[in-house]
Amino acid sequence: MNKILDNYLGQSPTPLTLRQLIFYERHCNTERLLKSANYVRKELPIRIAHRIREFQKLPYILGTNPHIQCVYDLYWQAFEKIRNIPEINNREENEKFCKVLMESLDVHQVVIPELAKGIYECEQTYQSVVAMNKLDRFMDATLRSRISRRVITEHHLVLSGKKMSIFNNCTSYDTLTKCIQIVQEHAIKMGLVNQRKDLPNIILDGRDTEFTYVSDHIEYILYQLLSNAMRHTIENRKQSINVTFCSNETDVLFRISDQGGGMSKETFANVWSYGSHENMNQIEQLEAKLDEQERNLTIRLGIGLPMSKVYAEYWGGDINLMTMEGYGTDAYLKIPRLGTQNENLHNNDSPLDGAIM
Repeated sequence: MNKILDNYLGQSPTPLTLRQLIFYERHCNTERLLKSANYVRKELPIRIAHRIREFQKLPYILGTNPHIQCVYDLYWQAFEKIRNIPEINNREENEKFCKVLMESLDVHQVVIPELAKGIYECEQTYQSVVAMNKLDRFMDATLRSRISRRVITEHHLVLSGKKMSIFNNCTSYDTLTKCIQIVQEHAIKMGLVNQRKDLPNIILDGRDTEFTYVSDHIEYILYQLLSNAMRHTIENRKQSINVTFCSNETDVLFRISDQGGGMSKETFANVWSYGSHENMNQIEQLEAKLDEQERNLTIRLGIGLPMSKVYAEYWGGDINLMTMEGYGTDAYLKIPRLGTQNENLHNNDSPLDGAIM
């Protein structure tokens, strides 16, 4: 099997831009639909193959963790199933292909929880085998690849009329106000305050900007940043959160400033890490989307910020935190607005070179 895998590892993934995907969606016909189908049919095994090889580089004692092994097996199954699909020449064959893709999306909803559980157990038990920063880089790369596969898969399902578009015309103000309303409702439901009038005042200031983006991604990021600011502001008994939004020629920019007490050096050093998140054991499936937050209100999973960073960087954006212990934290988010940057795949960046399973 590894000989077959090597054939795919010799091929580099072909990254796309947001603009290319949107163009195909807006100008779809049968020819483009079939071209998309065969691109996804060829591209998915290549992207999966590179992830499988990274799993094989894990030290044996980590690779045999049941949660890590579960994801590894899922990837092999998907690799085998999709690479054996013949060329797609008509809409009937595309219908069958779409069925395979939809089944794969459903089955792989366990990937994020299983990975997080595995990383947590490895961090607790075998920290001396692989440093946590390497496990974090492994997790980042795996989730980045997962996003890339889901984007091209869901995009093709949209072209085939199986899903609603994953791309939306957004404005910075509307996206913020939607996330703010949900964060406020959740703060009340969680009992952080007794009633709406007790919530901190969120002060919006800036210039609105229109842009097209994957709304699931940006909503997830802003929810996480606002939710953290809300919780710490309430705990620190402060009255307001300041949110600034603007743009330049290439990017949409957000800043969320709170007076929630800031973070200690130790907390700040691990803010992007996937370790020490034992609450993930309470979750069986996770897509990392905004509409899942309601179901998991009472469970602090602890992967919101690292997952947000992967989302932000995927299309060439960025997310940064500045904290003053004893005062508060500023979160800065940059989202590209032109859609001309390739997917951030980092295929040549192997965090586990030298650690063969």
